[in-house]
Amino acid sequence: MKIVASRDNAGYKAMAKLVASAAERRKTGMTVLDGAHLLAAYLDSGGKPEEIMVSGAGLADKEIARLLSRAKGARVTQVSDALYDSLSTVESPTGVIASIRTPPSKAPGIDAKLALLLEDIQDPGNVGTLLRSAAAAGADHVLLSPQCAFAWSPKVVRAAMGAHFSTNIVERADLAEFLLRYRGQAVALTAEGARSVYEIDLSGPTALLVGNEGVGLSASVLEAATVRARIPMPGRIESLNAATAGSIALFEAVRQRGAR
Repeated sequence: MKIVASRDNAGYKAMAKLVASAAERRKTGMTVLDGAHLLAAYLDSGGKPEEIMVSGAGLADKEIARLLSRAKGARVTQVSDALYDSLSTVESPTGVIASIRTPPSKAPGIDAKLALLLEDIQDPGNVGTLLRSAAAAGADHVLLSPQCAFAWSPKVVRAAMGAHFSTNIVERADLAEFLLRYRGQAVALTAEGARSVYEIDLSGPTALLVGNEGVGLSASVLEAATVRARIPMPGRIESLNAATAGSIALFEAVRQRGAR
């Protein structure tokens, strides 16, 4: 295994550029996985990493050693602890970081049993949490409008905890156009909804719509919705975090479908 301690190494510089630059990740079609859990989730999905960099401590870790043995065909490089620390963006680095080809999205099906549509959600943590909830709820597709946070940014990928490899993610989607073709019901989550989300039958094909943290859903998306729903809040709080609201609706759909 090659050991690198110089910042002038071409492989290190390429990885550092991917970590630091969203433009580079978009241009190259690459994604960075920082940590053993994310690498494991990717390998579990059948993915094959392009490049893996591991610290000395990471190389001595039994879990990471098993991951390296599974990553057939990947270029594996041991880097000095100083170089690894300069690459990792997490508070408690696990000792391994990998670059992968960003998985391609599929055209969202108009008959999807459960879809999540996100409009202009700009906080990476919210986007990542919603992706994680959607994957856990068994959603077929997650559609993101052009102004959403980049789904494959390191912060979103970390917050989603492997969800990227369990559901179909469609970026820069025209949400209103999709809803015109969608054959199920479209439920817009809004504080002004006439009905509680718990009163709506979510057991059939459903698209759940979650809007921007500050201004909510746009008029065009609201007009395309089948029904507008609110989440009852008896406490003295004006609104819910977008990720919390979307997760509540997703798992209300799960509850109804399980009961049925």
